[in-house]
Amino acid sequence: MVLNMKKNAISVLSLLLILLPISNLRASFEDGLKAAEKDDYKTAFDKWQALAKQGDVNTQATVAVLYHTGQGVKKDYEKAFYWYKKAAEQGNAASQANLGVMYAKGTGIKRDMIQSYAWYSVAAAAHKEKKVGNNLWGIEAVASQLSKTDMEKAKQLAQQYTKKYVAKAKQ
Repeated sequence: MVLNMKKNAISVLSLLLILLPISNLRASFEDGLKAAEKDDYKTAFDKWQALAKQGDVNTQATVAVLYHTGQGVKKDYEKAFYWYKKAAEQGNAASQANLGVMYAKGTGIKRDMIQSYAWYSVAAAAHKEKKVGNNLWGIEAVASQLSKTDMEKAKQLAQQYTKKYVAKAKQ
């Protein structure tokens, strides 16, 4: 199972490489990817964190995962949340979904089911064209824990976030 997780992580990271248009960023990301393939997540983290700080959305999401899992860096849920949020606000749907999870569980941030519902909704909306839908993101599970008033607040917030953050992903 750990081997499969490693292979999946490397596959995802390889895909991100294709998405990096700027050659300088691509070279640094490639250096990090080579290190990760050798299980040298510390070096990968160092390479990728510099890119994340420059605003690269995919690398921000990758750095968030490393903080979340503790690969190459001390596990730190607050820093994972910070980087997921940076990437989510730039339209990264996986980071949007991860914010939904973190808010629902209170991991790295105070538990907030309204925020959880809103971020799950944004992630689902970003994937509507792929027919992913709400079920994947667990929106119903979160919704079942909201009062009618809180559900209205969550839906309004989700609409605001969707307009703001799904549009960014399509630009």
